[in-house]
Formats: sequence, structure tokens, C-alpha cells
Amino acid sequence: MTLNIGAATTRRRLLRLALGATVAGPLAASAGCSVLNGSSSPDGSGGSGGSAGLEKSKITVGILSSQGSAGAKLAEKFGYFAKQGLEVTIKPFTAGPQAVPALLGGELDFTVINYVSFFQAVAAKTLDAKVVVDGNAANENSVVVVAKPDSGIADPKDLVGKKVGIQAAQSVAELLVRATLKDHDVDPNSVHYLPVTFPNIPAAIAKGELDAGVEVEPFLTTAEQKQGLQPVLKIVTGATANLPQTGYIATTKFVNAHPKTVAAFQRAMIPAQTDAADRSKLSQVLPELSGVDQATASLLNIDTYPTSVNATQLQRVVTLLQNYGGMTAQLDVKDYVVSTPQA
Repeated sequence: MTLNIGAATTRRRLLRLALGATVAGPLAASAGCSVLNGSSSPDGSGGSGGSAGLEKSKITVGILSSQGSAGAKLAEKFGYFAKQGLEVTIKPFTAGPQAVPALLGGELDFTVINYVSFFQAVAAKTLDAKVVVDGNAANENSVVVVAKPDSGIADPKDLVGKKVGIQAAQSVAELLVRATLKDHDVDPNSVHYLPVTFPNIPAAIAKGELDAGVEVEPFLTTAEQKQGLQPVLKIVTGATANLPQTGYIATTKFVNAHPKTVAAFQRAMIPAQTDAADRSKLSQVLPELSGVDQATASLLNIDTYPTSVNATQLQRVVTLLQNYGGMTAQLDVKDYVVSTPQA
């Protein structure tokens, strides 16, 4: 499966124009059918439009410095939270698992977390929580394997014996590589997986410490700018196409005690997720989230932003974990998803 990069000439020219852009300390992020079908107008003002009746109108939401948190920033920026009677404080975290203690301790009411970490914690019974809103899903261009242009890597079989950076052991990055190798009849254990974080992968490849690495935005674009790396292998395709990455969760205790607050949060997020698919609107929050300037942010490969939580799609994450060593527990995702009631 060779990644066709011949059509990327225009993008490379733009990259050269943005070459002077620097990363301003971005934080690494790493991932029945419940449909967000609460009645709402396109501007998110469905429902009462005020805090009357909400069990809790002042809430705190944990986010990551990644595209998966775009919805929360857009809901804040365009007033969707306020239209639902919510006064929201947004608190950034370096990684989703770091926010879990704050969620369990009541410091946070909702937080963004990657689905791999979420389901692993649920399986280990260290977290009793539910998915309230879907955050983002990866696509074939926003999560890829990168390498030097002369690496000789163009196909899954070319990774055999290679040192590949995968963010962390049993991370979604590792699972995606393993699944891609398996789908192409290559032994998933034939690769040397090294836990190097996304921000550090490009430099490690440039120094020869890695042969390749799984990369996400904004590090994918800045790796092209600074180290001259290029995408060489798609890993979000076929069986892993549009794989859900992150979601907003709340503890089961909070969900049960604050159903109206949860519903208001969901209604506010529907138009925000829709806005995230609009590059002109996303660009208003992307530089802050990604840690790069506006010129570089305009080049980032954009994820997909679902407006509903699809348990069938999320079950794919659990299956990926089960198939490639991330967990052995049998989880029915329907039990960990909050449905938005009809208005």
C-alpha cells in the first residue's frame, strides 16, 4: 500500500512558505447506538435556553491541546454553552489520562480523553464513566507513518525490522500499525515499536534513532516543514478507516445526578461539532489548540467531527484493543454511552 504523495506539490509549496512558523510549545494528545438527538436549533439554542432546571449550571470541562477538543472551544467561542444556560470553565491537560483524577475528584465535570485509554481504564475498573459526546475521528491523512524521503518505506512490508515510534506502548498509534500490518499479511511482531512521544518523533527520525514513526497534527505538518519528513504509509484505512479518537466523558455518578446538565452540554456541543467541520470556523481556535501560528494551522490535516455518538463505531476501538493486546475484557460499548433524551 504505497502512499501517493505526488499530488502534494501544492501543499509542499505552502509548507515552504510557512517554513518559518514555529511550534509554540504544543501539548501532545494523543483517542445501543446513542444519537445526540435532543431537539435543538442550528445555533444550539434548543431547550429552555437558560439555566432554570439545570442541576448544575457552572461546570468545568477538561480539554487537550489537540483537534479532539475543538468542539469545546467552539462552543465557548460562539456562545453555545451560554445558550444552554451553562457557565463553563475550560481547563487544559497534557494528556487525557492525566485529567482522570480531576474528574474522579470532582474538579472536572466533563473531560476529553482518547478512547483507547478510556476503554482500558473501564476494563481495569479504575474508571466508572460514560461517553457523553464524540470528539473526533482520525482519517487517512491526519494520522500517518512518516519517514525520510529516502527511507525506502512505501508499503507495510517495508516496516519489517524497522524501529517505529508509536507514542506509547499499547497506544492507538501502535494498534493502528499492528492492524495495518495484519491486514497486509505482515507479522505485526516483526516491527520494533519504540515509545517516543509525538513531539519527539521527527527529531528522532532525523537523527537516525527511528526509521519511521506514527505522527499526528500539528507534528505531522511541522515535521514536513522542519525535518523534511513525508507521509509514507496510511494506517487509518480499510478496517481502521475513520477510527474514533477521542470523546467527552463524565463519571456515571455525575451523569445519574445531573441528567439535565448533561443534556444541556450535549445540545451545546452539536452545533460546535458541526462548526469544527467548517475550516473557516475551526481556524479560529486551531492555532490555540495546536500551538502553531495561523499560517501553519491553515496547513494542518483536519480530523472528522461526529455530531452523534455511534456505539457501533466505538465498538471498533474495543475490538482493536482485543485483537492486538490492549485488553482481554469483553465490553459492550452501549453500556458506556449516554443517550440524549428527546426534548
